[in-house]
Amino acid sequence: MADSGIRNERQPLDTTVTVVSPENIAFQFRLAGPAARMMAFVLDALVIGVAAAAMLFALGILGTVAEAFAGLFLIALFFIWWGYGAASEVLANGRTAGKAALGLRVVSQTGLSINPPQAILRNLLRVVDIAPPFFPGVVCMAFTRRLQRLGDLAAGTMVVLDRTRRPPRPPRVDAAPVELVPTGFHPDARLLEALAAYVGRRTDLSTARRQELAGMVAKRLCSAWGTAVPADPDALVCGVYERAIAAEAEAAR
Repeated sequence: MADSGIRNERQPLDTTVTVVSPENIAFQFRLAGPAARMMAFVLDALVIGVAAAAMLFALGILGTVAEAFAGLFLIALFFIWWGYGAASEVLANGRTAGKAALGLRVVSQTGLSINPPQAILRNLLRVVDIAPPFFPGVVCMAFTRRLQRLGDLAAGTMVVLDRTRRPPRPPRVDAAPVELVPTGFHPDARLLEALAAYVGRRTDLSTARRQELAGMVAKRLCSAWGTAVPADPDALVCGVYERAIAAEAEAAR
């Protein structure tokens, strides 16, 4: 029986990690690399900087004693710097503003959502990870299989590509002859996925190759419909795909 956690077999070089649940169900995650994580950190630093500037402006208006003003600002800056990351990752399911912008998310090593102690610990240790001149966090990521910095190792977390991001728009076909498709026909999920793959690549194919591939699909469809195969099977396949996409968009409204 497989244990919960990361599989021990050697992982491919595509930064994919496999997590096995206690129910022996495997989930795959794509790990976030140092470049994406650094860009997310810069964006988060900008957010913190804007918040600090707004706090400084507000305290400057309200503060009447210079010493009290400086003390309040330093206290507020401390909580913003240390609390922003942890609070965001707890409340937004592992995402800060920077991570959300780049499609990243922090999860536990078991694939579950991050919990408050993990979020607090990994954010407290960031000061060690970014310490110059060697930036131990970056060095640590280069030598760990799950691209973990020191804070991740201590908290038992990893940063992955967020699979909950909005999927890309499906490929479209200009002037697809949907009138060739019988009214009420709706392809199943597997056929729709195959049609989307074909439509997405058809512009890279020669005309002869398009007709060859589309012809195989058109023969099966026309046989099921009891109609003759058209002279341009590529147009028929595109019409089926466009009719299905339009039906899905209408149902989603």
